[in-house]
Amino acid sequence: MATQEVPYHITTVDNHLKVQLLPELNESAWTDLETLGDSLLLELKDQKNPSVIIDLTSLTYISSSLVAVVIQVWKLVDEQDGKTAILNTSDMVEEVLNISGLKKVWCIVPTEEEAISYLNQALKQERIERRRTFSMPILLGIVALLSAVACFTLYISDLLTLNPKITLIATISFSVAGILLGATALKDRRKNVRIMGWVVLFCSLVLGGIGLFKMI
Repeated sequence: MATQEVPYHITTVDNHLKVQLLPELNESAWTDLETLGDSLLLELKDQKNPSVIIDLTSLTYISSSLVAVVIQVWKLVDEQDGKTAILNTSDMVEEVLNISGLKKVWCIVPTEEEAISYLNQALKQERIERRRTFSMPILLGIVALLSAVACFTLYISDLLTLNPKITLIATISFSVAGILLGATALKDRRKNVRIMGWVVLFCSLVLGGIGLFKMI
């Protein structure tokens, strides 16, 4: 999508959002840049796990105010678990980013192909990591909760051959583990994992509370 009202263009390249900043932005007043920043933020907020190329190739230099806008966009993308690549061919712009310390933080490449390659690889790696770490705490929390349910089922079962107190202690112990692991999952950045964390936490609290009540 392109806009005529402000000196930037937003397009889609290989499923990545591309934000091209134009030279006129360097001459804009801070209030205009704030408006631009807000507009960009609104565009990006509609994207889930966005991958963004910020194209600076039209710039021969970059003002500190424009750097601030770029940082705003990068932070928003990062907060949404997205990835950003900076496209730049200007030595002067690169020097400013280097002095600012941003060159150490950002992936800055001279061609669109390199930017796309970086984003594709970064997103692929992110998916692999998510599968590997599908919240080990929540998986263990589910196991703990199911174990607590099994122990309490034994407690109320007529087929119980163990000391009822032992099964209650086991129920409470597994419930405590479920509470701790569920609470840990609430810190996860993924919404679905946090929801599951709440479920495990709540169910473990209820089951543990019943177990304590039966012990008294």
